[in-house]
Amino acid sequence: MNKHTMTRAKIPAAAVVLLALLATGCGVDTPAPVELTYEQPTGEAIFANYVAIGNSLTAGFMDGGLVMNGQVNSYPQLIASALGYPAGSFMQPLIAFPGIGSTDAGEGYAAGVLRFDGASLSLAGRTPLADVQSTLLLAARLPVAYQNLGVPGATLWDGMNATSSANSQSPGNSYFDFILRSSVFGDVVMCDQAASLEPTLVTCWLGNNDALGGAASGEPVLGVNVTPPAAFAVMYEALLDRVTDTVLTHTGIAPVIITANVPDIASTPYFMPKALFRAMAGLPGPDMLPDADLFTEADAVYVRFPALSYLAAAGMAGLPLPEAYTLDVAETAIVQDAVTGFNAAIAAAVDEREYVHLYDAHAALAGLTAGQATHFLALEAQYGADIAAATTYFSLDGIHPNNRGYGHVANGFIATINEALGTSVPSIDLADLTWDPTYGIPIDEKAAAGLSHEAARAMDAIFR
Repeated sequence: MNKHTMTRAKIPAAAVVLLALLATGCGVDTPAPVELTYEQPTGEAIFANYVAIGNSLTAGFMDGGLVMNGQVNSYPQLIASALGYPAGSFMQPLIAFPGIGSTDAGEGYAAGVLRFDGASLSLAGRTPLADVQSTLLLAARLPVAYQNLGVPGATLWDGMNATSSANSQSPGNSYFDFILRSSVFGDVVMCDQAASLEPTLVTCWLGNNDALGGAASGEPVLGVNVTPPAAFAVMYEALLDRVTDTVLTHTGIAPVIITANVPDIASTPYFMPKALFRAMAGLPGPDMLPDADLFTEADAVYVRFPALSYLAAAGMAGLPLPEAYTLDVAETAIVQDAVTGFNAAIAAAVDEREYVHLYDAHAALAGLTAGQATHFLALEAQYGADIAAATTYFSLDGIHPNNRGYGHVANGFIATINEALGTSVPSIDLADLTWDPTYGIPIDEKAAAGLSHEAARAMDAIFR
């Protein structure tokens, strides 16, 4: 039996010693040892207190930013609803429209989320930086930690070490400031805030940014912007133990943790195969425009989505594409080998712990149909906006799911919960989850086709 295998926990109960002595007739000068026994909850009793930790995928990040339209369909919120939590009782850092994107919009403005304007992607709006606190942060002043503690951009290291934008691994990540709220709770990191809520059930999805940060830069370097798998393994075990042991110490029971592994970058439409990039950019095939003329990295495997904006602005004079827009064979191998190592480490950590269970997100996202894994713009050009929005499971930033995609993720977690605990939590009806990439704003008949510069800049900033 390893140190994380347990059937029940016993802790001293000094507060009841006097009553026990009186009941047994013992004098106060001859105390008898008294212990309270806490039985580990089983079945639906485990659902009593649910908390989520993770990154942007946990936060409900969608269309390049955080906004309530996406947060109300974050997979933790969907899970909480399926568990029977009343509406509004699962606390999240809700952000009013137009949301908070990954970059500023210049001249003292915060960028909102991306939207489809009728022909291309552009910002849904922008908010003066001075007004963000008062107009967008709907739940910031509530004096309790959020139950959804997913922080966009968070790495595995951040989950145990970052308290604010001042010390996040990606410098200046302001999402830490309004989600962890050091001004309210002091310098308490994500996993410790989660443990302070004394959860009985935790979902954990961290590790994606440990590979995606490097991949989305176009220049992944192991040990620089891609976490080495050996270091990842040590940190992952430490994170699981820290949450488990802290809750166990405070409550006498161990929380059940449902953790997810890391998907392949090929499962997302942000990284386009060369042939798809040619088609979306309106470029001729390799017979007329060889790879050597199209890419600085002649052995390019994937092209990052923002390259569409770069090429639209630069035209043929922008060719060959700078290497920051592509992943070549060696760079792709760096990222994929890291993901393989991460997932092996996660699987090993789960196998060693009695109350930790694995949702195979890598397999679930790899198993999407071609249409579900295709970017909205590629589908829209062929089928129109309505069919495109109802088909793809990804939002406009090409990395994060849309509402239906988050429902798909929630159902994967729910299936894992039911299998692990012998429960029958109902799955989410994906037909009830709709996504409006226009955000209800009338389309602009004069909008230029493609990807606007500000939209590409927002997509570029998602992981940095």
